[in-house]
Amino acid sequence: MTVDLLYLGLPGNRTPQTSKLLKATKIPFFGHERMLNTQIFISIARMHHISNPSKFRRLKRHAIHANVSGLVKTGKPGVLVFEGSKESISTFLENVRVLRYLQFQHVDTQPLAIDMQGGLAQSKVGLREVVDMRALVDALDQIGLKPWFRTQMSMDKGPP
Repeated sequence: MTVDLLYLGLPGNRTPQTSKLLKATKIPFFGHERMLNTQIFISIARMHHISNPSKFRRLKRHAIHANVSGLVKTGKPGVLVFEGSKESISTFLENVRVLRYLQFQHVDTQPLAIDMQGGLAQSKVGLREVVDMRALVDALDQIGLKPWFRTQMSMDKGPP
């Protein structure tokens, strides 16, 4: 039954009849099948650099297979900020470790408030590349996580 509901919940598969069925099941659909009754977390990982194109493709593929979505800043340092269920994040981190990135570090994971869920990468599974750290911080600022990110990445300027 779950597979059928997931199929029906995909935006391209909705009709008036399937919308009624989804409402009757009381399963929240946010235009994204991974948001089914699970707590969503946000996580930060960093590494020395992300520059190898084939490794970067594998990194993005791992994100899709683990069902996480987020942003990635390539170059030096390489930074990943991504969201998903606890299990998805754990699976993704295990797969990233296999890629043997230099100085790979899982920085932090925290629960994400319901109103912030899906805002990081517009609810699209996979990683979306940003051009620089400023773009990454600006994206996090839009969902209210800039202070958390700056603290975890040791980017705080300290007390004024």
